[in-house]
Amino acid sequence: MLLSVTRTLLALLGVCALAWVVLAALARRGIGIGRAPGGARLQVIERLALSPRRHLYLVRADERVFLLGAAEAGALSLIAELDRSPAFSAAARASSPHAQATQATQAAAPIDAPSEP
Repeated sequence: MLLSVTRTLLALLGVCALAWVVLAALARRGIGIGRAPGGARLQVIERLALSPRRHLYLVRADERVFLLGAAEAGALSLIAELDRSPAFSAAARASSPHAQATQATQAAAPIDAPSEP
């Protein structure tokens, strides 16, 4: 009896481990629920802390951009859906983590051009 229960539990543990490995491999390739073919469908563009428990979030969902507010209770409130004008798109790209890392790298890189007297 004990041997049968042990074998059953080991088989269940093995199936769970195999499922975890397969799902982790699929997630690394970007395959899964809630993902678009080009990557994540949701992106937090920017976050602004108004106080320790109140924040504003600028969130992109597919091709739409929303301004959300988070209050002390943790509930999110839709404040506005923002226009996707060319000026906004340029500002959003400039504030992305990749753009900030590029700017920091360029600022830290030595300049080879001679300085003017």
